[in-house]
Amino acid sequence: MALARFLRAFFSQHRLAYLGAIAVLLIVGVLNMALPWWVGRIIDALRAGELDARALLLRVALLGVVGLALYGLRYVWRVRLFGTSYRLGIELRDRFYAKLTRLDPGFFQNRRSGDLLARATQDIDAIETAAGEGVLSSVDGALTLVLALGIMIVGIDAPLALLALVPFPFMAWGFYRVARRVQTHFGESLESFSRLNDRTQEAIGGLRMLRQNSLVEAEIRDFDARARDHTEANFRVQRMEACYDPVVLLALAAATLLTLTVGSWRYLTDVITLGQLTSFTLYLVTLIWPMFALGWCLNILQRGEAAARRLDEFLGEHETIVDAGHRTRLSAPTLRIDIVSFGYPRAATPALRDLHVELAAGRTLGIVGATGSGKSTLLRLLLRQYPLEHGTIRLGDHELSEYSLTALRESFAWVPQDPWLFAATLGENVALGRPEATPTEIRQALEQAAFASDLAALPEGLETRIGERGITLSGGQRQRVALARALLSPAPILLLDDTLSAVDQGTERRLLATLAEQRGRTCVIVSHRLSAVAGADHLLVLAEGRVIEQGSHAELLAHDDHYARLWHHQQSQRSREENPS
Repeated sequence: MALARFLRAFFSQHRLAYLGAIAVLLIVGVLNMALPWWVGRIIDALRAGELDARALLLRVALLGVVGLALYGLRYVWRVRLFGTSYRLGIELRDRFYAKLTRLDPGFFQNRRSGDLLARATQDIDAIETAAGEGVLSSVDGALTLVLALGIMIVGIDAPLALLALVPFPFMAWGFYRVARRVQTHFGESLESFSRLNDRTQEAIGGLRMLRQNSLVEAEIRDFDARARDHTEANFRVQRMEACYDPVVLLALAAATLLTLTVGSWRYLTDVITLGQLTSFTLYLVTLIWPMFALGWCLNILQRGEAAARRLDEFLGEHETIVDAGHRTRLSAPTLRIDIVSFGYPRAATPALRDLHVELAAGRTLGIVGATGSGKSTLLRLLLRQYPLEHGTIRLGDHELSEYSLTALRESFAWVPQDPWLFAATLGENVALGRPEATPTEIRQALEQAAFASDLAALPEGLETRIGERGITLSGGQRQRVALARALLSPAPILLLDDTLSAVDQGTERRLLATLAEQRGRTCVIVSHRLSAVAGADHLLVLAEGRVIEQGSHAELLAHDDHYARLWHHQQSQRSREENPS
């Protein structure tokens, strides 16, 4: 069982806390079992005239003291048991998040974010509940059952106790049938919640598009249908769980009927006393909790098992990038790329092949080509987001795999095509790679990224909250904020993936001047605008994953081939835009 594997390791790690909670539960159980026996003794003593008012008051006071002790002990085991089980939720979420950070981008292309969020919330909550309430219901229920039955059989009347147990095997059979169905229905409920969660996230992210295309009403209807499906899945779980109570009540009703019928006869025939019959009846009442606890425990365990299987499936995902590197420092910001071939999983053709280039420290490499030519793929390989099986990439004097992933990725300041900004302040977003940066340094980076005038227009300056994914900023502003983040970063290598695509030509010239001033930093610039890479020390022209031209800007113009034709075309188009008349 997947749930057993999670709980076994956790219980072993926190065995002292659980043993302490179970010890307190044992004391509580013994005191609970002592109360009916004590009440029966008091009744027999009263009938025999052995108690005066003072002795009766003393025994009642003793019952009150036991009650207060039970209150305090229950507080202790709750803190010990539930406080420890909450740690399991923390540990599982830590493992979940750590796993997310190690998985390659290919995994996320085939998984829905809503499903992952559901596994990180509802699924882990269900396992955490099994470690807390599951242990409570199983241990306390079993303890109460054993103590009550032991006293009823050994201390009161064995034949009557065995007769009262006749309905319980039928109850166990009913529990088994119900538990199997609960697990199935709860698994379906988790899946439906994942689908609903994923659709909700998509709708929120695409709200502008939905409004623009008048699809809001259609989206509401689709959401309503998914919500109804999830509600129906939950109803099936609840309807099945509701079967536990009738099974328990029928079994206890039958046991009570047998007890009152046969017990009264045994009392009338002087086999047991009235006090013993009273105690026996009270102990039978205490069996209500173990029976309900058994049903509750099965319910919790079946929910936890369904959730654990889903979580175990995620944690068992294969990590294509193994963080086995031992080097933590970069020897020199030089790059040597020798790619024989690279293809994405399940892709029919290679995304890159026969690509060989060397870039000295402090130099700039420009990469151009049509959409799908492999430009962004090369940057992903430099960041080691995918494994390179046929070829090598060396950073400094060593292959990328020799560096720890942390050290490797700290060496690069990457600005992707669609930069990600967090729902934080502008200053916090810029200082992401260098949290200790001062406001003056942040402003300087923004000025270098041609964002100074935009900053002056923001109501709260660096403290302006820019919304989730920078929704309050334009595309060009988001790119420049991301560029400022890279410029502020201490990373020795800049990777710019079409960073200037959403800025005007004047801003582009200012940003290119800034990049030219980045002395000592190795720079790789991917762009569809040739003007953005014309000043690079070396240029690669890609087509269908191959290098079809390479050299400096002047050399490529002299060749009068693909690059030269594209350059002249873009310059003519740019001239028409600047002089429309």
